[in-house]
Amino acid sequence: KKDVGDSKDLVIIAAHFKNAFRGADQNLATIDGIWQISEVPTEVKVDTEYDKMRIATVTSDTITMDNKDNTVTLSKNKDISLMGDVKIITSDQDVVDDANPLRYYIAKVVTEPGTYELRGAVADGDFTWNAQNFAGFYYDIDDDLGTETLTTTITEGNKLQEPNGVTYTTTAQKNDFDFEDWGYYNVIGFQASKYFAGYLNDENVPDENEILFRESDDENSLSDEQLEAILMDDDTEMTVTSGTPLKLEEGYELSIKSIDIDGNKVYLELTKDGSVVDSKVISPSKDNPTMADKTYYYKKDVGDSKDLVIIAAHFKNAFRGADQNLATIDGIWQISEVPTEVKADTEYDKMRIATVTSDTITMDNKDNTVTLSKNKDISLMGDVKIKTSDQDVVDDANPLRYYLYKEVTLEGAEAAEQPAPVEPAKAEVTEEAAPVEEAAPAPVTVAENKTTEAAPAAAEEKKNETAEPAKTEPGFESIFAITGLLAVAYLVLGRRE
Repeated sequence: KKDVGDSKDLVIIAAHFKNAFRGADQNLATIDGIWQISEVPTEVKVDTEYDKMRIATVTSDTITMDNKDNTVTLSKNKDISLMGDVKIITSDQDVVDDANPLRYYIAKVVTEPGTYELRGAVADGDFTWNAQNFAGFYYDIDDDLGTETLTTTITEGNKLQEPNGVTYTTTAQKNDFDFEDWGYYNVIGFQASKYFAGYLNDENVPDENEILFRESDDENSLSDEQLEAILMDDDTEMTVTSGTPLKLEEGYELSIKSIDIDGNKVYLELTKDGSVVDSKVISPSKDNPTMADKTYYYKKDVGDSKDLVIIAAHFKNAFRGADQNLATIDGIWQISEVPTEVKADTEYDKMRIATVTSDTITMDNKDNTVTLSKNKDISLMGDVKIKTSDQDVVDDANPLRYYLYKEVTLEGAEAAEQPAPVEPAKAEVTEEAAPVEEAAPAPVTVAENKTTEAAPAAAEEKKNETAEPAKTEPGFESIFAITGLLAVAYLVLGRRE
């Protein structure tokens, strides 16, 4: 024990010895209990301020805080430090009015490499999780997209009986490309991840612009009972040169091979793992170019979908130089060439796909009754699991507690810089307020309940290090965040033992 701040003789380290032995060569002991608290205190005196919050009252067992003298204005696309690592993130939605109030959520920053839990609300009986109370499910706060729903129904005290003890439903929704002139596609959350479900033909988009839809023979992947992961969807301008190809995912690279003397025709070559798989000529700088003139696309058979466009790049312009040729790209799109099968009766751990339509997938636990008992970790489907409590008493007055969660791994510095596209649950305010001087948010990945530590890995080279940005948007260090569910459900952060 030692003095820690204002606390005198505070025990900060304790170890319980089960036994001890004196040996001929060495002595040994068995320890079966260890306790340690920090010798560096965190001050919680009244009126101590942490960012926007200050400590209002302190008793022997309770702390209350408020934002006295710090009015917080919620406006679009803001990242507001509330207290410590806790922030408020607001949406970048197109319309904010009485019918479309501003959406926002609370998040905690996590940057240390390791495996974390994205945890949903805690249940002790029948329960339904969706994107509002389970941050692991896919949710796009800017466009209010996300339909995943999972329901548990308990019978016989602790059983999720097959076939309907666990049911899951998800529906595809219309979403625009980041490069909006291409039109729309269907996005769907599946097993707590974001997927492409098909290209859309929209009457409000000129036919010539819907080049990804028009050039795909089988444009609706979900109708073919498959989905593809969305790898890239970006409208950030960047410059590529004849010596610096555009690096894509899954081993693809797009290169400028030559530009004609007038700077109108650009000869492009697509390689995969170093081998040429496609070449095309586009004309982004000619007079009155069409979308077809300015868009490179690559299509191939993906699973049961024939001639599906999996890569597209929109070229804003191109120039022939004395030393090298260059072009500006302001739209990139890529989906995986490896489909995820969603055929009826396909099984994922305890769950199986029950029905598939052109826009909806349902799942159940047919032939897989799940028994909920103390201190269990049950794989439900993919990265989605159920964890039960290790509570001392389980009876009618103290039913077993359990929750849904998804594991997320941060692998070194690179993971903190490139967060995955998982959006948290949202809350709403009724009006957009005037802008405040807060940092615009970096993309946020929600993560909760750290489970294991991982040593920091060496940062990998960024995939597009050879592509030089033509212009940069104001940016900030990307973060991984633990999402709390504001006014909807509570989330508790805990380390797995």
